[in-house]
Amino acid sequence: MNRLLLVVLVLCFMPLMSRAQESRQATGVKVGEVSDTSAIVWLRVTAKATRNPDQKPPAEGEPDALDGAVPGAPGTVQLRYGTKADLSDAKATENVAVKAELDFSHQFKLTGLKPGTVYHYSAETAGPQGMPKHAPLTGSFQTAPPADERTEVRFTVITGQAYKDLDHADGFHIYEAMGKLKPHFLVPTGDTVYYDNDPPLVTSTALARYHWQRMYGLPRHVAFHLRVPGYWEKDDHDTLDNDCWPGREVKRMLPMTFPEGQRIFREQTPVAEKLYRTFRWGKALQIWLVEGRDFRSPNNLKDGPGKTIWGAEQKKWLYDSIKASDADWRVLVSPTPIVGPDRGNKGDNHANAAFAHEGDEFRQWVKQNVPDNFFVACGDRHWQYYSVHPQTGVKEFSCGPASDQHSGGSPGENKDFHRFHRVKGGFLSVTAGPDGNRSRIVFRFHDVHGNVVHEHRETR
Repeated sequence: MNRLLLVVLVLCFMPLMSRAQESRQATGVKVGEVSDTSAIVWLRVTAKATRNPDQKPPAEGEPDALDGAVPGAPGTVQLRYGTKADLSDAKATENVAVKAELDFSHQFKLTGLKPGTVYHYSAETAGPQGMPKHAPLTGSFQTAPPADERTEVRFTVITGQAYKDLDHADGFHIYEAMGKLKPHFLVPTGDTVYYDNDPPLVTSTALARYHWQRMYGLPRHVAFHLRVPGYWEKDDHDTLDNDCWPGREVKRMLPMTFPEGQRIFREQTPVAEKLYRTFRWGKALQIWLVEGRDFRSPNNLKDGPGKTIWGAEQKKWLYDSIKASDADWRVLVSPTPIVGPDRGNKGDNHANAAFAHEGDEFRQWVKQNVPDNFFVACGDRHWQYYSVHPQTGVKEFSCGPASDQHSGGSPGENKDFHRFHRVKGGFLSVTAGPDGNRSRIVFRFHDVHGNVVHEHRETR
Protein backbone atom coordinates (compact mmCIF):
# COMPACT_ATOMS: atom_id res chain seq x y z
CA MET A 1 0.00 0.00 0.00
CA ASN A 2 1.23 3.49 -0.86
CA ARG A 3 2.70 5.09 2.28
CA LEU A 4 0.83 8.37 1.68
CA LEU A 5 -2.47 6.47 1.33
CA LEU A 6 -1.75 4.59 4.57
CA VAL A 7 -1.13 7.85 6.44
CA VAL A 8 -4.35 9.32 5.06
CA LEU A 9 -6.34 6.25 6.13
CA VAL A 10 -4.87 6.33 9.64
CA LEU A 11 -5.65 10.03 9.99
CA CYS A 12 -9.21 9.46 8.77
CA PHE A 13 -9.84 6.64 11.22
CA MET A 14 -8.10 8.22 14.23
CA PRO A 15 -11.29 10.00 15.44
CA LEU A 16 -13.19 6.70 15.31
CA MET A 17 -10.37 4.89 17.09
CA SER A 18 -10.26 7.60 19.74
CA ARG A 19 -13.99 7.43 20.31
CA ALA A 20 -13.85 3.65 20.55
CA GLN A 21 -11.29 3.92 23.34
CA GLU A 22 -13.38 6.25 25.51
CA SER A 23 -15.27 4.85 28.45
CA ARG A 24 -19.03 4.57 28.15
CA GLN A 25 -19.68 4.21 31.88
CA ALA A 26 -20.30 7.79 32.97
CA THR A 27 -22.41 6.59 35.92
CA GLY A 28 -19.55 4.42 37.12
CA VAL A 29 -19.69 0.99 38.75
CA LYS A 30 -21.49 0.09 41.97
CA VAL A 31 -20.41 -2.96 43.98
CA GLY A 32 -22.88 -4.04 46.64
CA GLU A 33 -23.95 -6.72 49.11
CA VAL A 34 -20.38 -7.90 49.70
CA SER A 35 -20.19 -10.95 51.97
CA ASP A 36 -17.30 -13.29 52.68
CA THR A 37 -17.96 -15.23 49.47
CA SER A 38 -20.20 -13.09 47.23
CA ALA A 39 -20.92 -9.65 45.79
CA ILE A 40 -23.19 -7.93 43.27
CA VAL A 41 -21.67 -5.63 40.64
CA TRP A 42 -23.78 -3.04 38.79
CA LEU A 43 -22.73 -1.83 35.33
CA ARG A 44 -24.39 0.53 32.87
CA VAL A 45 -23.67 1.57 29.29
CA THR A 46 -23.93 5.31 28.67
CA ALA A 47 -24.25 7.21 25.41
CA LYS A 48 -21.36 9.54 26.25
CA ALA A 49 -18.14 9.38 28.24
CA THR A 50 -19.25 12.10 30.67
CA ARG A 51 -22.44 13.52 32.15
CA ASN A 52 -24.12 16.58 30.67
CA PRO A 53 -22.49 19.74 32.05
CA ASP A 54 -24.38 21.76 34.63
CA GLN A 55 -25.71 25.08 33.37
CA LYS A 56 -26.88 28.11 35.32
CA PRO A 57 -29.83 28.56 35.29
CA PRO A 58 -30.80 24.85 35.05
CA ALA A 59 -31.66 23.58 31.62
CA GLU A 60 -35.20 22.51 30.84
CA GLY A 61 -36.54 19.93 28.45
CA GLU A 62 -36.42 16.17 27.98
CA PRO A 63 -34.65 14.22 30.79
CA ASP A 64 -31.74 13.21 28.54
CA ALA A 65 -31.03 16.88 27.81
CA LEU A 66 -31.12 18.12 31.40
CA ASP A 67 -28.14 19.33 33.40
CA GLY A 68 -26.14 16.41 34.74
CA ALA A 69 -28.10 13.82 32.76
CA VAL A 70 -26.30 10.65 31.69
CA PRO A 71 -28.37 9.00 28.96
CA GLY A 72 -27.95 5.28 28.52
CA ALA A 73 -27.31 3.42 25.29
CA PRO A 74 -27.72 -0.10 23.88
CA GLY A 75 -24.65 -2.28 24.21
CA THR A 76 -23.08 -5.17 26.08
CA VAL A 77 -21.43 -5.49 29.48
CA GLN A 78 -18.96 -7.97 30.93
CA LEU A 79 -16.96 -8.16 34.16
CA ARG A 80 -13.47 -9.61 34.52
CA TYR A 81 -12.34 -10.12 38.12
CA GLY A 82 -9.54 -11.77 40.05
CA THR A 83 -7.21 -11.51 43.02
CA LYS A 84 -4.21 -10.18 41.08
CA ALA A 85 -3.99 -6.48 40.25
CA ASP A 86 -3.01 -7.23 36.64
CA LEU A 87 -6.00 -9.59 36.32
CA SER A 88 -3.76 -12.36 35.05
CA ASP A 89 -5.93 -14.79 37.05
CA ALA A 90 -9.21 -13.16 36.05
CA LYS A 91 -12.48 -14.95 35.56
CA ALA A 92 -14.95 -13.46 33.13
CA THR A 93 -18.72 -13.27 33.27
CA GLU A 94 -20.84 -13.77 30.22
CA ASN A 95 -21.42 -10.86 27.84
CA VAL A 96 -24.88 -9.44 28.51
CA ALA A 97 -26.88 -7.13 26.29
CA VAL A 98 -28.36 -4.16 28.15
CA LYS A 99 -31.70 -2.66 27.24
CA ALA A 100 -33.81 0.40 27.86
CA GLU A 101 -36.17 -1.59 30.11
CA LEU A 102 -33.53 -1.53 32.88
CA ASP A 103 -32.00 1.83 31.99
CA PHE A 104 -29.24 0.00 30.06
CA SER A 105 -27.87 -1.51 33.29
CA HIS A 106 -27.09 -5.04 34.46
CA GLN A 107 -26.12 -6.60 37.78
CA PHE A 108 -23.64 -9.48 37.94
CA LYS A 109 -23.96 -11.75 40.98
CA LEU A 110 -20.52 -13.09 41.92
CA THR A 111 -20.26 -16.23 44.07
CA GLY A 112 -17.50 -18.52 45.23
CA LEU A 113 -15.22 -15.67 46.30
CA LYS A 114 -12.50 -16.10 48.93
CA PRO A 115 -13.07 -14.52 52.37
CA GLY A 116 -10.93 -11.59 53.45
CA THR A 117 -9.56 -11.09 49.94
CA VAL A 118 -9.08 -8.04 47.72
CA TYR A 119 -10.65 -8.53 44.30
CA HIS A 120 -9.68 -6.41 41.32
CA TYR A 121 -12.02 -6.00 38.38
CA SER A 122 -12.33 -4.59 34.91
CA ALA A 123 -15.84 -3.43 34.00
CA GLU A 124 -16.04 -3.72 30.23
CA THR A 125 -18.63 -2.42 27.81
CA ALA A 126 -19.15 -2.35 24.08
CA GLY A 127 -21.73 -1.29 21.56
CA PRO A 128 -24.50 -3.56 20.26
CA GLN A 129 -23.26 -6.97 19.13
CA GLY A 130 -20.05 -6.28 21.02
CA MET A 131 -18.63 -3.53 18.81
CA PRO A 132 -17.08 -1.06 19.14
CA LYS A 133 -15.32 -1.91 22.40
CA HIS A 134 -15.10 0.90 24.95
CA ALA A 135 -12.34 1.65 27.42
CA PRO A 136 -13.01 -0.27 30.67
CA LEU A 137 -13.29 1.03 34.22
CA THR A 138 -11.11 -0.72 36.78
CA GLY A 139 -11.65 -0.99 40.51
CA SER A 140 -11.44 -3.23 43.55
CA PHE A 141 -13.27 -4.36 46.67
CA GLN A 142 -12.52 -6.59 49.64
CA THR A 143 -14.65 -9.49 50.80
CA ALA A 144 -15.57 -9.87 54.47
CA PRO A 145 -13.24 -11.94 56.67
CA PRO A 146 -14.31 -15.33 58.07
CA ALA A 147 -16.83 -15.12 60.92
CA ASP A 148 -14.32 -16.32 63.52
CA GLU A 149 -11.48 -13.97 62.49
CA ARG A 150 -11.15 -10.76 64.48
CA THR A 151 -9.68 -8.14 62.15
CA GLU A 152 -10.17 -4.39 61.92
CA VAL A 153 -13.16 -3.27 59.88
CA ARG A 154 -14.10 0.30 59.03
CA PHE A 155 -17.24 1.62 57.39
CA THR A 156 -18.97 4.94 56.84
CA VAL A 157 -22.63 5.99 57.02
CA ILE A 158 -24.28 8.84 55.07
CA THR A 159 -27.68 10.35 54.31
CA GLY A 160 -29.34 13.40 52.77
CA GLN A 161 -27.76 13.87 49.34
CA ALA A 162 -29.86 16.78 48.10
CA TYR A 163 -28.47 17.84 44.74
CA LYS A 164 -29.58 21.42 45.25
CA ASP A 165 -27.32 21.47 48.33
CA LEU A 166 -24.26 20.04 46.56
CA ASP A 167 -21.11 21.63 48.03
CA HIS A 168 -18.73 21.03 45.12
CA ALA A 169 -19.25 20.84 41.37
CA ASP A 170 -17.51 17.44 41.18
CA GLY A 171 -19.53 15.85 44.00
CA PHE A 172 -19.97 16.15 47.75
CA HIS A 173 -16.87 16.89 49.82
CA ILE A 174 -17.65 13.87 51.99
CA TYR A 175 -16.72 11.46 49.18
CA GLU A 176 -13.13 12.69 49.05
CA ALA A 177 -12.99 12.74 52.86
CA MET A 178 -14.38 9.21 53.20
CA GLY A 179 -12.05 7.92 50.51
CA LYS A 180 -9.02 8.99 52.55
CA LEU A 181 -10.19 6.71 55.39
CA LYS A 182 -10.20 3.70 53.02
CA PRO A 183 -13.40 2.19 54.42
CA HIS A 184 -14.24 -1.42 53.70
CA PHE A 185 -17.77 -0.33 52.79
CA LEU A 186 -20.31 2.49 52.83
CA VAL A 187 -23.94 2.48 53.94
CA PRO A 188 -26.12 5.12 52.23
CA THR A 189 -29.14 5.05 54.56
CA GLY A 190 -31.59 6.54 52.10
CA ASP A 191 -32.55 9.98 50.79
CA THR A 192 -29.82 9.31 48.27
CA VAL A 193 -31.84 11.37 45.81
CA TYR A 194 -34.89 13.56 46.38
CA TYR A 195 -37.74 12.89 43.95
CA ASP A 196 -40.21 15.28 45.56
CA ASN A 197 -38.36 18.47 46.49
CA ASP A 198 -35.10 18.55 44.52
CA PRO A 199 -35.92 20.02 41.08
CA PRO A 200 -37.10 18.72 38.75
CA LEU A 201 -40.10 17.13 40.47
CA VAL A 202 -40.32 13.46 39.50
CA THR A 203 -43.49 12.74 37.55
CA SER A 204 -42.19 9.85 35.44
CA THR A 205 -39.80 6.92 35.36
CA ALA A 206 -37.46 8.88 33.10
CA LEU A 207 -37.20 11.74 35.60
CA ALA A 208 -36.65 9.33 38.50
CA ARG A 209 -33.78 7.72 36.62
CA TYR A 210 -32.42 11.16 35.83
CA HIS A 211 -32.05 11.91 39.56
CA TRP A 212 -29.90 8.76 40.00
CA GLN A 213 -27.86 9.46 36.86
CA ARG A 214 -27.18 13.04 37.91
CA MET A 215 -26.01 11.99 41.39
CA TYR A 216 -23.86 9.02 40.40
CA GLY A 217 -22.37 10.70 37.32
CA LEU A 218 -20.48 13.17 39.52
CA PRO A 219 -16.72 12.50 39.18
CA ARG A 220 -16.03 12.22 42.92
CA HIS A 221 -18.84 9.72 43.36
CA VAL A 222 -17.69 7.60 40.42
CA ALA A 223 -14.10 7.52 41.72
CA PHE A 224 -15.16 6.62 45.27
CA HIS A 225 -17.33 3.67 44.29
CA LEU A 226 -14.61 2.17 42.11
CA ARG A 227 -12.82 1.46 45.41
CA VAL A 228 -15.57 1.22 48.03
CA PRO A 229 -18.62 -1.09 47.88
CA GLY A 230 -21.94 -0.22 49.49
CA TYR A 231 -25.07 -1.53 51.15
CA TRP A 232 -27.85 0.73 49.92
CA GLU A 233 -31.00 1.44 51.91
CA LYS A 234 -33.91 3.53 50.71
CA ASP A 235 -36.13 5.99 52.52
CA ASP A 236 -39.04 8.25 51.67
CA HIS A 237 -37.50 10.75 49.22
CA ASP A 238 -35.89 8.08 47.05
CA THR A 239 -39.08 6.01 47.03
CA LEU A 240 -41.71 8.67 46.32
CA ASP A 241 -42.29 11.66 48.58
CA ASN A 242 -41.83 12.90 52.14
CA ASP A 243 -42.93 10.41 54.83
CA CYS A 244 -44.57 8.08 52.27
CA TRP A 245 -45.99 4.58 52.79
CA PRO A 246 -47.41 1.78 50.56
CA GLY A 247 -50.63 2.79 48.87
CA ARG A 248 -49.96 6.51 49.19
CA GLU A 249 -50.74 8.42 46.00
CA VAL A 250 -49.26 11.86 45.34
CA LYS A 251 -51.32 13.58 42.67
CA ARG A 252 -48.70 16.18 41.78
CA MET A 253 -46.23 13.37 41.01
CA LEU A 254 -48.47 11.14 38.88
CA PRO A 255 -47.95 8.98 36.92
CA MET A 256 -44.97 8.33 39.25
CA THR A 257 -46.11 5.90 41.96
CA PHE A 258 -44.83 4.20 45.12
CA PRO A 259 -44.44 0.78 43.39
CA GLU A 260 -42.44 2.37 40.59
CA GLY A 261 -40.18 4.00 43.17
CA GLN A 262 -39.60 0.57 44.71
CA ARG A 263 -38.72 -0.89 41.31
CA ILE A 264 -36.34 1.90 40.30
CA PHE A 265 -34.41 1.63 43.57
CA ARG A 266 -33.66 -2.01 42.77
CA GLU A 267 -32.78 -1.09 39.19
CA GLN A 268 -30.31 1.62 40.21
CA THR A 269 -28.58 -0.10 43.15
CA PRO A 270 -26.96 -3.54 43.62
CA VAL A 271 -29.17 -4.96 46.36
CA ALA A 272 -30.34 -8.40 47.44
CA GLU A 273 -33.84 -9.76 46.85
CA LYS A 274 -34.79 -9.00 50.45
CA LEU A 275 -34.06 -5.44 51.50
CA TYR A 276 -33.76 -6.41 55.15
CA ARG A 277 -30.50 -8.28 55.53
CA THR A 278 -27.46 -8.79 57.74
CA PHE A 279 -23.74 -9.05 56.98
CA ARG A 280 -20.99 -10.45 59.16
CA TRP A 281 -17.53 -8.83 58.98
CA GLY A 282 -15.46 -11.29 60.97
CA LYS A 283 -15.64 -11.84 64.69
CA ALA A 284 -15.59 -8.12 65.49
CA LEU A 285 -18.67 -6.86 63.65
CA GLN A 286 -22.10 -7.71 62.33
CA ILE A 287 -24.41 -5.14 60.74
CA TRP A 288 -28.17 -5.20 60.12
CA LEU A 289 -29.91 -3.21 57.40
CA VAL A 290 -33.66 -2.72 57.70
CA GLU A 291 -36.35 -1.77 55.21
CA GLY A 292 -38.49 1.07 56.54
CA ARG A 293 -40.94 1.85 53.74
CA ASP A 294 -42.23 -1.31 52.10
CA PHE A 295 -43.98 -2.86 55.11
CA ARG A 296 -45.09 0.13 57.14
CA SER A 297 -48.55 1.10 58.27
CA PRO A 298 -49.85 4.52 57.21
CA ASN A 299 -48.27 7.18 59.39
CA ASN A 300 -51.66 8.66 60.24
CA LEU A 301 -53.09 5.37 61.55
CA LYS A 302 -53.84 5.36 65.28
CA ASP A 303 -50.86 3.96 67.20
CA GLY A 304 -51.11 0.59 68.92
CA PRO A 305 -49.95 -3.07 68.72
CA GLY A 306 -50.98 -3.40 65.08
CA LYS A 307 -49.12 -0.33 63.82
CA THR A 308 -45.68 -1.03 62.41
CA ILE A 309 -42.78 0.30 60.38
CA TRP A 310 -41.01 -3.03 59.91
CA GLY A 311 -43.85 -5.53 59.55
CA ALA A 312 -44.17 -8.80 61.46
CA GLU A 313 -41.87 -10.92 59.28
CA GLN A 314 -39.02 -8.43 59.23
CA LYS A 315 -39.32 -7.76 62.96
CA LYS A 316 -39.16 -11.46 63.83
CA TRP A 317 -36.09 -11.84 61.59
CA LEU A 318 -34.47 -8.82 63.25
CA TYR A 319 -35.04 -10.08 66.80
CA ASP A 320 -33.97 -13.65 66.01
CA SER A 321 -30.83 -12.75 64.07
CA ILE A 322 -29.59 -10.09 66.50
CA LYS A 323 -30.04 -12.43 69.45
CA ALA A 324 -28.32 -15.31 67.63
CA SER A 325 -25.22 -13.32 66.73
CA ASP A 326 -21.96 -13.94 68.56
CA ALA A 327 -20.17 -10.95 66.97
CA ASP A 328 -18.28 -8.70 69.39
CA TRP A 329 -20.32 -5.69 68.24
CA ARG A 330 -23.78 -5.52 66.70
CA VAL A 331 -24.78 -2.42 64.73
CA LEU A 332 -28.23 -1.79 63.27
CA VAL A 333 -28.08 0.72 60.42
CA SER A 334 -31.54 2.24 60.13
CA PRO A 335 -32.82 4.70 57.51
CA THR A 336 -34.71 6.53 60.28
CA PRO A 337 -34.18 7.23 64.01
CA ILE A 338 -35.08 4.78 66.77
CA VAL A 339 -33.91 6.86 69.76
CA GLY A 340 -33.97 10.49 68.61
CA PRO A 341 -35.17 12.83 69.99
CA ASP A 342 -36.93 14.17 66.93
CA ARG A 343 -39.04 17.24 66.27
CA GLY A 344 -42.42 17.23 67.97
CA ASN A 345 -44.34 17.65 64.71
CA LYS A 346 -42.88 14.53 63.07
CA GLY A 347 -44.73 11.21 62.82
CA ASP A 348 -42.60 9.00 60.60
CA ASN A 349 -40.16 7.05 62.76
CA HIS A 350 -39.70 5.10 66.00
CA ALA A 351 -38.59 8.22 67.87
CA ASN A 352 -42.02 9.78 67.21
CA ALA A 353 -45.28 9.37 69.11
CA ALA A 354 -46.89 8.06 65.92
CA PHE A 355 -44.90 4.80 66.22
CA ALA A 356 -44.28 4.86 69.96
CA HIS A 357 -45.68 1.36 70.58
CA GLU A 358 -43.27 -0.42 68.24
CA GLY A 359 -40.44 1.91 69.22
CA ASP A 360 -40.92 1.21 72.94
CA GLU A 361 -41.20 -2.51 72.24
CA PHE A 362 -37.91 -2.62 70.34
CA ARG A 363 -35.96 -0.47 72.78
CA GLN A 364 -37.15 -2.62 75.70
CA TRP A 365 -36.22 -5.75 73.77
CA VAL A 366 -32.69 -4.41 73.26
CA LYS A 367 -32.37 -3.63 76.96
CA GLN A 368 -33.42 -7.15 77.90
CA ASN A 369 -31.51 -9.08 75.23
CA VAL A 370 -28.42 -7.19 73.99
CA PRO A 371 -27.72 -4.38 76.46
CA ASP A 372 -23.92 -4.31 76.21
CA ASN A 373 -22.82 -4.50 72.59
CA PHE A 374 -25.67 -3.20 70.42
CA PHE A 375 -25.86 0.21 68.70
CA VAL A 376 -28.00 2.04 66.17
CA ALA A 377 -26.56 4.17 63.38
CA CYS A 378 -29.24 6.15 61.55
CA GLY A 379 -29.77 8.56 58.70
CA ASP A 380 -32.72 10.79 57.79
CA ARG A 381 -32.06 13.63 60.24
CA HIS A 382 -30.38 16.82 59.07
CA TRP A 383 -28.12 17.07 62.10
CA GLN A 384 -25.53 14.91 63.82
CA TYR A 385 -26.05 13.46 67.29
CA TYR A 386 -25.11 10.73 69.71
CA SER A 387 -28.04 9.92 71.98
CA VAL A 388 -28.68 7.48 74.80
CA HIS A 389 -32.30 6.58 75.46
CA PRO A 390 -33.02 7.57 79.08
CA GLN A 391 -35.19 4.55 79.96
CA THR A 392 -33.48 1.72 78.09
CA GLY A 393 -29.92 2.89 77.43
CA VAL A 394 -30.11 2.23 73.66
CA LYS A 395 -27.34 4.19 71.94
CA GLU A 396 -27.90 5.88 68.59
CA PHE A 397 -25.55 7.76 66.25
CA SER A 398 -27.09 10.00 63.57
CA CYS A 399 -24.63 10.56 60.69
CA GLY A 400 -25.95 13.97 59.60
CA PRO A 401 -26.61 15.22 56.03
CA ALA A 402 -24.14 15.11 53.16
CA SER A 403 -23.46 18.86 53.18
CA ASP A 404 -23.60 21.80 55.56
CA GLN A 405 -26.11 23.43 53.22
CA HIS A 406 -28.55 20.58 53.87
CA SER A 407 -28.33 20.81 57.67
CA GLY A 408 -31.03 22.25 59.93
CA GLY A 409 -34.33 21.41 61.58
CA SER A 410 -33.00 20.12 64.89
CA PRO A 411 -35.30 20.51 67.91
CA GLY A 412 -32.22 21.64 69.83
CA GLU A 413 -29.91 19.98 72.30
CA ASN A 414 -31.62 17.72 74.84
CA LYS A 415 -29.61 17.03 78.00
CA ASP A 416 -31.66 13.92 78.80
CA PHE A 417 -30.70 12.28 75.49
CA HIS A 418 -27.73 13.94 73.84
CA ARG A 419 -24.09 13.18 74.47
CA PHE A 420 -23.23 15.05 71.28
CA HIS A 421 -25.28 17.37 69.09
CA ARG A 422 -24.19 19.33 66.00
CA VAL A 423 -26.33 20.98 63.31
CA LYS A 424 -23.93 20.58 60.40
CA GLY A 425 -23.23 18.13 57.60
CA GLY A 426 -20.71 15.32 57.42
CA PHE A 427 -20.66 11.57 57.95
CA LEU A 428 -20.20 8.85 60.54
CA SER A 429 -17.36 6.33 60.55
CA VAL A 430 -17.38 3.13 62.58
CA THR A 431 -14.25 1.07 63.28
CA ALA A 432 -14.34 -2.32 65.00
CA GLY A 433 -11.47 -4.69 65.68
CA PRO A 434 -8.94 -6.13 68.12
CA ASP A 435 -7.58 -4.13 71.05
CA GLY A 436 -4.91 -6.41 72.46
CA ASN A 437 -6.78 -9.40 73.84
CA ARG A 438 -10.02 -7.46 73.81
CA SER A 439 -12.29 -5.97 71.15
CA ARG A 440 -12.89 -2.28 70.44
CA ILE A 441 -15.50 -0.23 68.57
CA VAL A 442 -15.15 3.46 67.78
CA PHE A 443 -17.83 5.81 66.43
CA ARG A 444 -16.49 9.05 64.94
CA PHE A 445 -18.46 12.00 63.67
CA HIS A 446 -16.73 13.83 60.82
CA ASP A 447 -17.40 17.19 59.24
CA VAL A 448 -17.73 17.39 55.45
CA HIS A 449 -13.95 17.55 55.04
CA GLY A 450 -13.32 14.53 57.26
CA ASN A 451 -12.21 16.28 60.44
CA VAL A 452 -13.28 14.39 63.57
CA VAL A 453 -15.69 16.50 65.63
CA HIS A 454 -16.67 13.86 68.22
CA GLU A 455 -15.62 10.33 69.14
CA HIS A 456 -17.14 7.57 71.26
CA ARG A 457 -15.33 4.29 71.93
CA GLU A 458 -16.05 1.12 73.86
CA THR A 459 -14.01 -1.97 74.70
CA ARG A 460 -15.06 -5.42 75.86
